[in-house]
Amino acid sequence: MKVAHRWVDPFDEMSDEEFDAHVDELFAARQSTVAVSLRMPPDLLGRVKREAGRAGVPYQRFIKGILEAGVTRLERRAPAPKRSRSSSRAREARR
Repeated sequence: MKVAHRWVDPFDEMSDEEFDAHVDELFAARQSTVAVSLRMPPDLLGRVKREAGRAGVPYQRFIKGILEAGVTRLERRAPAPKRSRSSSRAREARR
């Protein structure tokens, strides 16, 4: 037997002003973006669009996701930056 669940609007208790303020906060918290022009081979773009379609997302959002995941992966594998010799010498001089 199916039981119908009553949908509860999470914003029902808010006044119009509170709701508007909440929406403004959400938009203010969104990261800004910049436009980028990128040239790529047509066959690569076709492959990207096909995979984006399979994932059910617009292809530009798909490209951003791939870039984000790839850069994050590279950052995790990157070794810690080496300290310069001058900072090592300065540390030894303080001892």
